[in-house]
Amino acid sequence: MDTKSLISNYVWLIDFIRRRGRVTYRDINNAWQRSERDGGLELSKRTFLRHINDIADIFGIDIECEGCGEYCYFITNDDSQSDSTKTWLLNSMSLHNFVCESQQLKKRILLENIPSGQKFLTTMIEAIRDQRKIHIWHQGFGKEESNFLIEPHCVKLYKQRWYVLAKSERGIRIYALDRINNVECTDKKFKFPNNNPEVVFDSIIGVSIISGKVEHVVLKAFKGPEYGYRDCYLRSLPLHSSQKENHKKSTDEYAIFEYNLKPTYELVQELLNMHNQVEVLEPISLRKQMKEIVESMVERYKRRKK
Repeated sequence: MDTKSLISNYVWLIDFIRRRGRVTYRDINNAWQRSERDGGLELSKRTFLRHINDIADIFGIDIECEGCGEYCYFITNDDSQSDSTKTWLLNSMSLHNFVCESQQLKKRILLENIPSGQKFLTTMIEAIRDQRKIHIWHQGFGKEESNFLIEPHCVKLYKQRWYVLAKSERGIRIYALDRINNVECTDKKFKFPNNNPEVVFDSIIGVSIISGKVEHVVLKAFKGPEYGYRDCYLRSLPLHSSQKENHKKSTDEYAIFEYNLKPTYELVQELLNMHNQVEVLEPISLRKQMKEIVESMVERYKRRKK
């Protein structure tokens, strides 16, 4: 069996056992045959146990068993929920498995398209792996093309665009891959800084790297259908990892959410996307900025159409 098929089988087992919680070998084998993996052949116990060992080695996920007679298998140390890269990879591969098993699903699973930036993604990841500097030809919107060396530290996907966080002669910057016209790998090596790149994005929403201080941001999210149940949406999908709901200050009409964030451009865009469903209470500077933007929009819409 080729490596691609083996990895696909490993991911199928991880996903199936994770979804079931605890499951017997008999149930695993029955589902395996229904999925028509390996042509619908039975998953032998010997092969199953070998796959469990390989999963531990490759993914760092331990599958153990308990009970007597007909043992139940379960995952004991699944840290993929805290590892965004592993979660993304496993979810993507699990989805790929489902689609491959049933071709009719292809038109039933609709995903967001990432229109650009893919061309140099592999090159960036390889340079990060090998800790090699890259020469890039970069052209920001409304700017002339410039070329320079970068030390790529990590890549980040945000709003259907890939970005690379890198150190250049200009300092630590982030560059959108779809604004890079060309790349050239070099033999020059570099060392990663001691800090984890995730720390750079800890206190921001989006990809704007700013030097400002972290602010205490307070939002009032209005309740009810006329406001799109915004409070419920924020609970189910927090705006940021620092989000906390202040139940003492919340009422039947609104919920109060608090954050520790830097007021980036992307934060303002997210708040504007929620239009009249939220109100910025703190900090005053961000509240004033939102007020000025809303007033300028009102003035624009007041103008008579020519």
